[in-house]
Amino acid sequence: MPKALPPRPHIDWLKKAAKERLADLRASDPTAKLHQAQLAVANEYGFASWRALKARVDALSLYGQVIAAALSGDTRELEQRLVENPRNLEITGGPWNRPLLHLAAGEGHLDAVNLLLRLGFDVHKRDRLDNATALHWAAYGGHLDVVKRLLAGGADVDGEGDEHELGVIGWASCFQQRVHTDVAELLLSRGAKPTIFAAVALDREDLVRTLAARDPSLLRTRKMSRFEKQRTPLHLAVLKNRPAMVRLLLALGADVRVKDSQGCTPLSLATAANDASIVEMLVAAGADPKERKINRFESAVPIFNVKNVPASIEYYVDKLGFEKEWDWGDPPTFGCVFRDEVRIFLCQEGQGSPGTWISIFVQDVDALYEDYKSSGAIIQEPPTDYPWGVREMNVEDLDGHCLRVGSTGHA
Repeated sequence: MPKALPPRPHIDWLKKAAKERLADLRASDPTAKLHQAQLAVANEYGFASWRALKARVDALSLYGQVIAAALSGDTRELEQRLVENPRNLEITGGPWNRPLLHLAAGEGHLDAVNLLLRLGFDVHKRDRLDNATALHWAAYGGHLDVVKRLLAGGADVDGEGDEHELGVIGWASCFQQRVHTDVAELLLSRGAKPTIFAAVALDREDLVRTLAARDPSLLRTRKMSRFEKQRTPLHLAVLKNRPAMVRLLLALGADVRVKDSQGCTPLSLATAANDASIVEMLVAAGADPKERKINRFESAVPIFNVKNVPASIEYYVDKLGFEKEWDWGDPPTFGCVFRDEVRIFLCQEGQGSPGTWISIFVQDVDALYEDYKSSGAIIQEPPTDYPWGVREMNVEDLDGHCLRVGSTGHA
């Protein structure tokens, strides 16, 4: 029969239990890993995985109650928990592991935002994943009253430096089909600097003309972040279904043939939901009509099932020369690493199965082999010439997934 959890378990208790179990395991097996101890603790309490146990502990713990109160806007509960322990003001959680003010602002809970600011929460604090402030999230959600309160509290109206490179006004107007015009106009009235992408999304001809006159190359050189696939203002005008804006951008010299990071031209992004005149204008301006019929597959990212996401990320970074793009959870149970154009998702105790293979093509496999020998990567097979015209080596990660790395033109 599984053991019962404490009445109010805490994340620190959970971590301590895993460390104690690891010490017990290593008494008989010095090679035991933390993930094995975590699974043993989870099983002891009747859970199939550490992630499932942690989710339950989070929900029952004071930590979980604070996060839940911020997300639901339960100001009375939130105040009680924060007054009991002021250090809880610094905890993070919920979607994308955000600070409390970000959670409350993103959900539009004005009373909770007022409480957190009164208790001394730093209105300028940035979250870890998006490098965004609470004002970014309030603008994203279109919560005008919260936006006004945060600005009154001293929030930076521009918010430059977020990972999406859009600023607060871009978060109000540029994502998906969201366009919170009232929020964006308020920001402009409070001195926010207009951007070409916000101007397009807001369908503001006056702003576009002013910005283009100031920098005539803007329509050709300015691109969105890699998260938005490095699209141009003309791409965005199509996505936002702005026929008047498409007409204006073309008149100002926008390039109809320019491609985003996925190889899509503005015409490629037009769908049946778009105003028919948009397609007509793009084709008349020189877009290839064939682009209209292309439904591109944008990317494929393998998902490797791993035992420990932080350990796997460390191996890919330290041994294989990748970079960590992001991770999710505390401790992380999902993450992404990348090197140039290659991305790999790492999923703990979830998707995928051990022993997955991925084929990666590089410029010089022999040079990479020398790098990997020096770094201590797990090399199962050195570079070898094969009759299909590829010189390949096989490299493994900590969970036995195989990276088949090769260069062409050697056989």
